[in-house]
Amino acid sequence: MEDLIGLIPAAGKGTRAYPYTHRIPKGMLPINGVPNIERLVVLMRDQLGIRNIVIVVGYQGQVIRRHLGDGSRLAVRITYLQNDELDKGWAWSVLLARPYVKTRCCVMLSDECYVDSNHAELLSFDHGDAMATCAVMPVTDTQQIRKNYAVRIAAGRITELVENPDTIFNNLLGLGTFVFHRRFFDHIAAAFEKNPQGEVDCVSLMANLCRDNQTVRAFEMRGNYVNINDRDSLQLAKYFVRESGYPHFSTTLLIYSEGDEDNLQLTIDEYRRVPGIDHMVVILPHRNTIADRVRANGVRILQCPPHVRLYGEKIKYAMDRAPGDILVLTEASYSFHARDLVKLQAYLKEADMVIGTRTTRQLIRQGANMRGIVRLANIALAKLLEVLWWERECRFTDVGCTFRAVWRSSYDRISGQLKSPGPEFSVEMMIELMRARERIIEIPVSYHGLSFSMYRKYQNLDTFKRMLRRIIASRTEHRNR
Repeated sequence: MEDLIGLIPAAGKGTRAYPYTHRIPKGMLPINGVPNIERLVVLMRDQLGIRNIVIVVGYQGQVIRRHLGDGSRLAVRITYLQNDELDKGWAWSVLLARPYVKTRCCVMLSDECYVDSNHAELLSFDHGDAMATCAVMPVTDTQQIRKNYAVRIAAGRITELVENPDTIFNNLLGLGTFVFHRRFFDHIAAAFEKNPQGEVDCVSLMANLCRDNQTVRAFEMRGNYVNINDRDSLQLAKYFVRESGYPHFSTTLLIYSEGDEDNLQLTIDEYRRVPGIDHMVVILPHRNTIADRVRANGVRILQCPPHVRLYGEKIKYAMDRAPGDILVLTEASYSFHARDLVKLQAYLKEADMVIGTRTTRQLIRQGANMRGIVRLANIALAKLLEVLWWERECRFTDVGCTFRAVWRSSYDRISGQLKSPGPEFSVEMMIELMRARERIIEIPVSYHGLSFSMYRKYQNLDTFKRMLRRIIASRTEHRNR
């Protein structure tokens, strides 16, 4: 298709996605670490061969400009246009790009996420004399259509478009991908001339063209699609991206050691039987007695410097340096059964971090160091966390469980905020992820509690106080922010 350029209207305030859009435009919401607008740029580049892209910015537009720059990082050229008249709707953003469109442009709305889509077929699609081509997708949940627009099709042409329809007359969901001919801009301009102070809706404008027997075609889209407007749709977009790429994501198992565990060999052997672990790293203190044994097993060692002494310091030191798209934390003493790693992996597509809970009585091994008072203390702190962060709708029963899995992209979002040196680091991770509006899922895991070193050092009143202070201090800091 000759002279096809990309056009992304991204000027809106994203009101429906508030509070996620409090400081960033909706297109900058991260999908597994990558802002959605960047995913659209890459999609245009890779599937449609587009190298020239116009992005119309408005609300918090500087955030997009800073992130994408001139596009050279992504091997495209990006031109920015400023829309200061947001009340006119995204049709005004489209009209601003008129001077850059020679023949046709491909428009993608910045809040729509596509995974494994067939956009490339737009290049070979017969647009003919169409003023516009709209992407539509057959869906089983037809209630989605109420949030977008509905279409009727006859002989390859759209005969009717209805935005936010009250009546759903088929299973075709109208999407925010369009190919507009340059002539369509004349109709947008004429509509604004008739209503210079009001809003012009592109979908309604195309509906008028259909009624006037102008050609508007429908392109059938395949793949996964999400209109990102709230917490659940954002998480669904993450799920589709993670589910699609899961076989290619690498997982690193970080085994925390106090440097004197006699049963580390058991831990290494058992976790080696679990499929899907690409890297295994043992975190050792500067002074330890087991480094030679770890090396003899062919496992990588990450030895902390002398000044890094407490649990939180050592875990952060390792997480900042470990490879992998997914980071899994466990203990060298085999306190957590390797088979439970599969539980963490099962929920990782749905969550940004999955944490274990050691408070399910039936899964606590007899003789484990999760005795009544320790168990109750963790439950009490977890419930306090729920109350103080009630608006995040979290559900926890354990704040000190060191068996957890987190996406690297989610950890990177909060790593700069993690300051706790000791065992309170575990609860601080949870708090900072909640503050970043990431999703945490807690699941019951078997607990053996075999590490005397960990028990002696961290399962005591001082740890309870440190965690309590961290929870209260974090809540106070959040209110001050």
